[in-house]
Amino acid sequence: MLKAAQNYFAEFKVLQSVTKEFWLTNAIIFFDSLAYFSMMNILTLYLTANCGFSDVESGAWTGIFSLYLTAFVFAVGSICDAIGVKRSFYFGMLMLIASRLGLGVAPELLKGASLEYTVKGMIILLALGSAFITPVTSTALRRFTSKENRSTGFNVYYLIMNVAAIFAGFAVTDGFRNSLGELKGNLAILDFGFLMSIFCFVCVYFINEHQVADEDERAPSTDEKARRPIQIFKEVWKESAFRKLVLFLALTLGVRLVFTHQFLVMPKYYTRVLHGDFDLGLANSINPAIIVVGLILLIPVINKYNTFKLIVVGMTISALSLLFMAVPIEWTLAIPGIRNLDQAYLFIIYSQIIVFALGELIFSPRFTEYISVVAPKDKVASYMALSALPMFIAKPINGFISGMLISTYSYDGIRAKIDTGNISYRESPEFMWMIYFLLAALSPFAVIAMKRTLTAAHAAKKAEEAVASAESAPVQA
Repeated sequence: MLKAAQNYFAEFKVLQSVTKEFWLTNAIIFFDSLAYFSMMNILTLYLTANCGFSDVESGAWTGIFSLYLTAFVFAVGSICDAIGVKRSFYFGMLMLIASRLGLGVAPELLKGASLEYTVKGMIILLALGSAFITPVTSTALRRFTSKENRSTGFNVYYLIMNVAAIFAGFAVTDGFRNSLGELKGNLAILDFGFLMSIFCFVCVYFINEHQVADEDERAPSTDEKARRPIQIFKEVWKESAFRKLVLFLALTLGVRLVFTHQFLVMPKYYTRVLHGDFDLGLANSINPAIIVVGLILLIPVINKYNTFKLIVVGMTISALSLLFMAVPIEWTLAIPGIRNLDQAYLFIIYSQIIVFALGELIFSPRFTEYISVVAPKDKVASYMALSALPMFIAKPINGFISGMLISTYSYDGIRAKIDTGNISYRESPEFMWMIYFLLAALSPFAVIAMKRTLTAAHAAKKAEEAVASAESAPVQA
């Protein structure tokens, strides 16, 4: 126990050397994550209850938000590399301030078609603002950390993001919805996001982007920037390592799309198989709470294990979590101690959340760090942006499909039909989750099948590094 504690403190001791820019970046991550996760918890509910969208329309436009977010990330990565960290943050935050405020006040001021088109426009603007934040955050974290503390720095980033997700759930989402009601609570959550964007803007002001941790991470000169962003975009696409990275990310799509279910499918599923005042925020706080505790306990040891194995094991656990909600509800009712449908649904919901979080804890933190490390120092944002291509293709598809599946298998009034027993497995919400489980289960099998292709480049790179290290080492007498 003592040795474990010593290892833990030694791991975090390396952060003593980081500058204020590292912590300001993490402050931006915290405030923006509060706004983002609380909004995503209620977005489909907001579009239906406050704006009059149908289930299919709300699912589609949540998917469109993801589509545009990924498309814009795909487009702005090279721009972020060209204009720098601070300007990219400024551009992103200004758009987030305008769009979050617009979504928060539009239902109070507009009706009918005017409300519909305004909300759709604000969603697109919100996606563009969020797109600037995604790649520039990873660029800033790499630039404001050194080789010695970078791994710990990215773990801290993931830790802080999940701490924000916890508070975004039980404190922000449930706090506003329980105190103000669903309609006013949804609007207050979006207004809260506007305030968090203001805080982020203030943090950006105090960042000195030239205060890099390592001189070799310093941004290129103005002359070097002249060839960007179009040339850098073409260069990235020509690199074999990047194409293999895209293949790897595409193979993991099945499990990674389960993350989108948390805001596309879960809110309406929870409130329809149980009740409208279900503590949605509390349920969505469990996952990040497990991540936070797990990271604190595992940060000192997680880097000792093979990344490929961690990813496969983590994805497998996360995929298996969907089985809790995919089995017929009668099976859950047969478990000793479960007396009614409410208890059965609460059991499968919380079991899925816990098991999925354990799998996420194992594999997810490695993704962002891996991409940022394999990228050349002048193309970090470009790599981060272009690596979003698989999700760019899959997210909108998932958005449209989720709306259709919700309207077919978890529609408003489904609980009354379940109570009467007048529903077959093929018509139940459980069948919907079986479809999602089969899609998620494909990921670990696909990654294992392509292991040799995915790891060959890494093995060669390690061999080259070993040879170079041996050649440069001083000769021992």
